[in-house]
Amino acid sequence: MTFTDPEVGSVGMTEAQARAAGLSVRVGHAQLPESSRGFIHQLGNEGLIKLVADASRGVLVGATAAGPAGGEIPGLLALAVHAEVPVATIRRMHFAYPTFHRAIAVALEELES
Repeated sequence: MTFTDPEVGSVGMTEAQARAAGLSVRVGHAQLPESSRGFIHQLGNEGLIKLVADASRGVLVGATAAGPAGGEIPGLLALAVHAEVPVATIRRMHFAYPTFHRAIAVALEELES
């Protein structure tokens, strides 16, 4: 394990790896301030979440989070990638408010646009 500041965590394929594998790739991004937790962390809450999906199967194939809790956010996403949970199922989940995990919902919305 490597520890960094800010924290970075990832699971599965990167966007480049998914494209190289010939997948029909869709990508969703979110900035961590979109999690609405800025009032708690103030300065230093910058970060991002990036989701990589195989559009033809409707499942996530990779995810990366960088920033506060960046090493913890991929826990949920690792389950989704490895179990091939449909993106539609993940979108119906409720993400705790206000947490950095809430930004996953924002990235999921971008996957469909």
